[in-house]
Amino acid sequence: MIDNILLDDEEYHFSENELPCLIIYKEKSGGSHLTITLIADLFLRGSKILFLTAYPMAKDNFLQQIKNKENQITYIKKEKDLINAERSQAIILKSGEEKLYLNAIKKISDIHERIILIKNIEIFSDKLINQSLKMKKIILSGDIDACHNKKQISNKTYKTIIAFSQPKTKLPISIPQLKKYQGHLSNNNKKGLIYAE
Repeated sequence: MIDNILLDDEEYHFSENELPCLIIYKEKSGGSHLTITLIADLFLRGSKILFLTAYPMAKDNFLQQIKNKENQITYIKKEKDLINAERSQAIILKSGEEKLYLNAIKKISDIHERIILIKNIEIFSDKLINQSLKMKKIILSGDIDACHNKKQISNKTYKTIIAFSQPKTKLPISIPQLKKYQGHLSNNNKKGLIYAE
């Protein structure tokens, strides 16, 4: 069952209007869990998804949260699997497969309708991140300080930034002191403390 996202202790549902989104965190700070809960909530409310993570644990967490909807998902392990993939609400690419992702964003006919989640941005190449920065419906998630192209990432204009840690990389928001597993959400309409439970 899906976990809850709370913003200032009230249930919160993220919307596509709040994209593009940057979620930054250090390991074991709560950002990873919030990222997957947020994308699962968007999926369960009807959004189309393209999902790439560096590691398979994130995919497993997503599947636990969207139980009984697996028939709306296509798993892509090879480029040939992309044929007709757009029939599925969610397309999950094999973890860590950069080349597959770069092909997918060219070949999936409804790519601009999909929310693209890139989780563990610090693991992926500059080429992949730079291609992703061109997308409007993007969620970039990970440790910005560990990225080679952190400057390009921080220079993009995001409608929403969620921070679970104070990065060394300069961002256009101020981040308050945070407790463990607590993040700070900032967008045009709201600011507050956010976490998933």
